[in-house]
Amino acid sequence: MTLAAEPADAAGGHAEHTAEGLRFGRHWRYWPTLLWVAAVLSAAAGTLLRFAAVSPLWLDEALSVNIASLPPPDVIDALRHDGHPMLYYLALGLWMDVLSDSDFAARALSGLFSLAAAAVIWAAARRRFDADAARFAGVLALTSPFLIRYGNEARMYALVVLLAATGWLLTELVIEQRAWWRPAALAVTVAAGLHTHYWMIWLAGAASILAIAAWLHQREQRRDLAPLLVAYGCGWLAFTPWLGVLAEQAAHTGTPWAKWARPAEVVVESVEGIGGGTRFEPLLLGMIIAAAAALGATLLGGGERSVELAWPGRNPAWPVAAVAVLTLALGGSAALASGSAFEARYVAVAVPFVLALAGRGLAGLPAWSGLAVVAIVAAFGIAVAVDEIRRDRSQGEEVAEAINLGANLDDGADVADDANHSDAVGAADTANTSGAADGVDIVIACPDQLAPAVLRYLEVPLQVLTFPPTDDPGFVDWYDYRSRIDAASAVAVARSALAKAGPQGAIWLVSASGYHGFGERCDELAATLSADGRGPHRVVSQRPVYEPMLLRRFSPATR
Repeated sequence: MTLAAEPADAAGGHAEHTAEGLRFGRHWRYWPTLLWVAAVLSAAAGTLLRFAAVSPLWLDEALSVNIASLPPPDVIDALRHDGHPMLYYLALGLWMDVLSDSDFAARALSGLFSLAAAAVIWAAARRRFDADAARFAGVLALTSPFLIRYGNEARMYALVVLLAATGWLLTELVIEQRAWWRPAALAVTVAAGLHTHYWMIWLAGAASILAIAAWLHQREQRRDLAPLLVAYGCGWLAFTPWLGVLAEQAAHTGTPWAKWARPAEVVVESVEGIGGGTRFEPLLLGMIIAAAAALGATLLGGGERSVELAWPGRNPAWPVAAVAVLTLALGGSAALASGSAFEARYVAVAVPFVLALAGRGLAGLPAWSGLAVVAIVAAFGIAVAVDEIRRDRSQGEEVAEAINLGANLDDGADVADDANHSDAVGAADTANTSGAADGVDIVIACPDQLAPAVLRYLEVPLQVLTFPPTDDPGFVDWYDYRSRIDAASAVAVARSALAKAGPQGAIWLVSASGYHGFGERCDELAATLSADGRGPHRVVSQRPVYEPMLLRRFSPATR
């Protein structure tokens, strides 16, 4: 009886667990819908966050606005001393002519480029892969901290991502059908990319190399590939008028603000950049996206409970992966050979391919586990983006406001060591500025790279000097920059400021440490000012932002 009863109990227990499993299974049916809702909400948040930055413009953004504000002929001359192609600056200049040069307006153009890039990444992934991979890639693009960050920045990197994705999509269309407009559009896109950022040279080069290799090895498809080669050739040809400027920039500008890039640095900073920053959370997110992209590059097929991997050459993802890897390899090798720097933002040329491969990899995971990962990564991306957007990128506005409040004080009033310059506000309320007739306040920026972000918000008409000296402090002259630093005298700049300020003029020194090539020059400048009997008073202290600044006021020599 005991033996007979045991199977009966077992059977009853099995039936009970089966009924419970059925009830549990009914609840699991709703999880994919809930996950898609979460992913879509994150994507909607990513759309809005592209226009949410509140930080003041930092150096590169201020330079973008200043250069774009010039007449087109002057833009070319300015870029000879800056080191970039001109297409983005022309587009930004036209945009600001229509709207304004406010911080929001200047950045909004990049926000639109970033949104358009997400749409094109979706379309390209759908052409190359399938609808599921495209949907996942679209969510990753809309919630990408990289695309959100550079959608909030008055720089060309959102446009770079858009042109890279558009070039990929048009390449797919040219291969599919030889309609005349497709190669023409591809040629224009390649040319536009080359005239936007020099790292597009490596992307166009990688794509051209792979297209030539395919033409040589796939004889039966040469007729289909010929228009593709013609389109790339025309794109390269349209870049030739700029080669003289590029040669001059390469000989005299480069990247003097940083050390040369090592191969491991290119890899690590690329992962960090894709994740949206240099902190632990962006690095983790970048590693997850990179792992998903590696899965997408090697995925051969998937089922309900398993996935099948193979070398990239056996699946439709291999050309996409090859372009991304070869682009970064060419650019990194060129930077190493030339002693140039690498910044995480340069990975913009590979972002469309990485996100599309990541979408394909996650779409191939069993059941709805891929959707769960996409929803988590999307929410994680939004959290990283929010954390980045809420941070100030520069103290330029804070420094300018302190100078605006305290300029031309004739009583030598001390300004307390207070990052919020509350004492400067009180002094400005009671100051008698009649002493400006015997002296005028002078601003010095050391290094000169601090000046554009401060001048952007400076409202009082003060003369601004820089170290190294420059004709227009609203720009940074990168032409033979290291040689100019070595040849310049910090003591001479300080003495010039003292002479211009006169005995009753104060001197405001904006400085920061750690700038490549400057050594102790800014400290030497400050020491020369102090030797004149003008005790320095700290007005704004450095904060842990991307572009920190220290503001000191050297009071008038006489009272």
